[in-house]
Amino acid sequence: MANPGATGSRKNLSTIHGKDTLHCLLISLQEAKILLPNTAVAEVIGYSLPEPVEGAPDWLLGNIVWRDETVPLLSFELASGEGKQEISNSRIAVLNTLNGNPALPYIAILIQGIPQLRLVQEENIHISEEDRKNDVLAAAIDFMGESVLIPDLDGLEQRLLELACLNSPV
Repeated sequence: MANPGATGSRKNLSTIHGKDTLHCLLISLQEAKILLPNTAVAEVIGYSLPEPVEGAPDWLLGNIVWRDETVPLLSFELASGEGKQEISNSRIAVLNTLNGNPALPYIAILIQGIPQLRLVQEENIHISEEDRKNDVLAAAIDFMGESVLIPDLDGLEQRLLELACLNSPV
């Protein structure tokens, strides 16, 4: 008898994990962890020294070149007020922006280690009682016993677009 949740030898993930399961990446920063949908992360690359941007706030570390694109590199910890930033054994996560703006198709954040795939279901998430929400932080949650931040990618994109210095070439 055929398995209705299988296609050939592959099983339908929504049948195994449920329709309300979201594939996410748990990403370590220096003093915090963030959780992003898997599709938000375009690529994780090794650290490269960013080209400084004159007059930029401390959270904008500079611009990097990735796949012939100039991409702003930022410290999520400094932008959200959730920690400090030191460059040590870092990697860079290049993120897709959500609004399809050709002026800013990607942003990059400094991360630590290799992101870990997590299957997230609503019952595994509890909103933190602490109200730490700001323009780049959508929520602070308890995810399976761990304190995790949810970045507001729209807020990050908007904050970057408001900086006139982004238009300067690398």
